[in-house]
Amino acid sequence: MEDSLKQFGFDVDIDKSVQNWLENLQTTWKPWKKSSIVDDLFKKIFDFDNPYRIALICVIKCPEYKDSNPMSLPYFIIESVFKWSQTLSKAPDDLFKLPAFHIAIMQKNRHFLGLIIKTFHLKTIKDKILPIIYEMMEKDNRKQAIQIVSDLELYDDIPIETLLFPLFLQDRLSVINEYLTDSPSQVLPLIHFLDSLLDRNCKIRNYVQIFLENNKVNNIKYNKIHYKPLGKYVARLCNKFNIPIETCQNLSRNRTAGGLKYLINQKYVEHKVSASVWDDLVKDNLKNSEGFGIDFIYMLMEFDQSEALKWAKYLNISENDLPSTLRPTVIPENILETTEEVWESQEIATKQYYKYPLSANSIIMVSDGEQFYDIMSTLEKCEMVSIDCEWKPSFGAAQSQVALIQVATFSCVYLIDTLILNDKKYASFWYTFNKHFLDNDEIIKLGFGIEQDLKEMKVSIVGLQNIKTKGAGFLDLAGLWKGLVDAGLILPRSNDVSGKGLSSLVESCFGVPLEKSEQCSNWELRPLRTTQINYAALDAYVLLEIYTYFKKLCAEQNIDFEVICNDIMIDKKSKHSKKSKTAGLPPPTNIEQRQVKDLKILVERELSYLLSYLRYCGFDTVVMPSNMLWHEANDFALAEDRIILTVKLKCSSKPQFSQNSILNIGKLTIQDQIKRIITTFKVNIYESDLGTRCVQCNGINHIKMNSNELADIYHKSKVEASSSDYPTHISEDEYLDNFLSDSDSDEAYITHKPIPSKKPQCKTDKGTVIDMDNIHQMLQYYQSNSDKYCLLCDTCGKFQWDGDVGMNFIRNLILKTLNLSEQN
Repeated sequence: MEDSLKQFGFDVDIDKSVQNWLENLQTTWKPWKKSSIVDDLFKKIFDFDNPYRIALICVIKCPEYKDSNPMSLPYFIIESVFKWSQTLSKAPDDLFKLPAFHIAIMQKNRHFLGLIIKTFHLKTIKDKILPIIYEMMEKDNRKQAIQIVSDLELYDDIPIETLLFPLFLQDRLSVINEYLTDSPSQVLPLIHFLDSLLDRNCKIRNYVQIFLENNKVNNIKYNKIHYKPLGKYVARLCNKFNIPIETCQNLSRNRTAGGLKYLINQKYVEHKVSASVWDDLVKDNLKNSEGFGIDFIYMLMEFDQSEALKWAKYLNISENDLPSTLRPTVIPENILETTEEVWESQEIATKQYYKYPLSANSIIMVSDGEQFYDIMSTLEKCEMVSIDCEWKPSFGAAQSQVALIQVATFSCVYLIDTLILNDKKYASFWYTFNKHFLDNDEIIKLGFGIEQDLKEMKVSIVGLQNIKTKGAGFLDLAGLWKGLVDAGLILPRSNDVSGKGLSSLVESCFGVPLEKSEQCSNWELRPLRTTQINYAALDAYVLLEIYTYFKKLCAEQNIDFEVICNDIMIDKKSKHSKKSKTAGLPPPTNIEQRQVKDLKILVERELSYLLSYLRYCGFDTVVMPSNMLWHEANDFALAEDRIILTVKLKCSSKPQFSQNSILNIGKLTIQDQIKRIITTFKVNIYESDLGTRCVQCNGINHIKMNSNELADIYHKSKVEASSSDYPTHISEDEYLDNFLSDSDSDEAYITHKPIPSKKPQCKTDKGTVIDMDNIHQMLQYYQSNSDKYCLLCDTCGKFQWDGDVGMNFIRNLILKTLNLSEQN
């Protein structure tokens, strides 16, 4: 340290009198710490020449200097000098400022850094400190760099993207959050920067590639370089720092686009949205999304030009702004009149749905304080009820609040209107609702995804901020269903039903599903439609009927129903999951050497990040769907002769599926996980195996393409695009997501069918649509490297090429893991 300080021209030598004084101070400090005795002794420093210089030398000579915390002697020394300087208005010489900064950053306590900054007026030498900060960032010491920026308030001197975006790419979000907490003025600049990357005209991966060329960043988490994780992080930042999400123009626009695409999918592909629900939600979303109308018309005209004309009339879009295919059409004046679709009447006539079994009088709307008070006396006497919630789908920016709470008893259903009752003047009613009902363990509250319902109530209803969201008194039928099936329960009709939502469970139990056309309703409209009221009542009441049916079946099939219910409520692991400690252990050593083609793999969703790496090695690898139960995963692996990779210890659910086919690879590094798979199952991997399988879709049909063939595709796409009348900025399904209003998450894990597109597309000879996103960059790369070629997957239409940053990272890691040399 002393040698480095001499490079700044700082004199570190002290005479004998100072040395004796320092030794005396250190000896006195040990027993007395901060005390009047130490204070009196310390005052002698001000009798020496240059107390600032002496203080710095004393600091580095203290044994505890490397951790100069507020209870240490170095901290006391600088703190005392600061108080002295404030009293006498003494400023340090400029000669001491840079050495003081160097001393501060060479120890690890941030409080000491802040003390040095204000004592030695370091803000006056920011021009000398900035190069040091940039050097820190280049060496990936970004955490200390942003702490210095925050303490020195150098916000205008270093761009927010240079400072924080690398941390996002490294998935070091806690460091970013800590910086923003210390520097709240930087929250909005960061949010606006990240939101700019969500512009549909911005190619995030291209931006990142250019960013990495200009900034040295290591340990990139490439799974973060997508619209969805970036959008989720921006939304979390807004929530954490109370920033209205409407301020994020692109995030709001993309959410609206995703919501409308979902609605279009539900109406024209799934046929699950009624005309009234469709009209209500489209109007609500377009009302809150200024300027999005023309994009909606373009999306809609691919499915229904008549409906597109109707909304063009509603939005008063001029003829010149309409797509050319709609311009010649005269828009009838009565086109805004809502008519029920033909499919809806046919659907109702041909398909049977589960009906609400009680009379209409048993559905009681609770919309004032007196009614709310009266129902509490009834609910307190119940031993079991069911709960459900409804809220408006959050397609756009603002998060919706709970609009309706349904509480069902065996004789009636109460619909609590929270739009009216969610007010401070009713806070005492909600307190009673929680104290005597929700928090009463003697009353069993059934739900389907009940924890999510309670979380929504907790964040949006006045007086329920402290409610518990799980535990004794709450029984989730989604978990009970899984627990009973794992225990051997057989539902008579389950073989004919797919899906894991409430409607599927009702069909498995009673032979007909729920009618879900009101699922995406605007639950904030008043008065509610009769169909909405019936839907809400049935969604809650049917839970009681399912519970009763489960109990009856368990009695018939000799399954201990009460024990399993209790285990679900207290979140107790099933006993059979502890019967063996061999899950995930390596298979016996007598396994013969295998080739890559001999090992097929099924991975848990938590390990889905391994898909690209394993597929690049040549392994046939698929991931478990999020709605797949563990025993179903065992059945699937057994049928397809796959091994299963898990993130924690798990046991085989059936004797036919060997425990040796389940490998727990834990939370190791990717390299160590791959090594463990290879060594455990004794797989020989050769260079010729690498890249033989598509990392995107697992396909094995590749087309080799050189620069000339790429050029042909590129020019063909240009010709076709120029003849298309569709705006190129509308992405297909990038923002399509599940925007359910129900807490039961019915079909929450469904894989949506892609919305058909009529836009011009390039295809392979087999008819696969080619992904053209990076065609221009690829063409430039291979024209400069004419001896190389790229691979086009004939199954999914994606390219694998040498200029892809993500693919290069995967390739290099695999080569390093297998001890193979870099391929040219």
